[in-house]
Amino acid sequence: SDGRQSAAIRRLSSGHLESLALANNLLSALPFSLVPTVYVRSKLGTLAEDILMDDAALIEEMGGDALCGGMTDDEVLDACWLRGLPVGRFVNVGGSVRSGIHRREEEMQEMRIALSNHLGMMKVLMPECRPLPADGIQSSPENRYRGALVRDDALKLLVLHLPAVRFSMKI
Repeated sequence: SDGRQSAAIRRLSSGHLESLALANNLLSALPFSLVPTVYVRSKLGTLAEDILMDDAALIEEMGGDALCGGMTDDEVLDACWLRGLPVGRFVNVGGSVRSGIHRREEEMQEMRIALSNHLGMMKVLMPECRPLPADGIQSSPENRYRGALVRDDALKLLVLHLPAVRFSMKI
């Protein structure tokens, strides 16, 4: 990104920023009132851009790969954590080693399903990866596409709100 804040993120109220920051694990250690809103806006914008760029890369790399089978468990865990997808506990307190390993495998499968579903949704919502008209700067079609992608305020706001929506839907 070129450091500019998204106009849509700039327009969010302080309360809205706080909710998004909490939902996206950006303010776990400090009270919101102690953190400058310009910092929170910047972190939210950077997070949204990171997610969109990673989504685009994973969609391109994975193609039709069901359940992200080409990714390691650690890559799936990192991808889910970044997006606020469920990551499970990976711990079975009081359980046997075998049941702990079995539970981890179940949780990893759930994470793969959640990430696949997220990427499937984003694939439909993202513009097709195609060369955009030259922007006067010598840049590759891929870089022009990525530049347009991270300037899409609607997609930025969507990926920032998804963790809050998921949290509100938990039973």
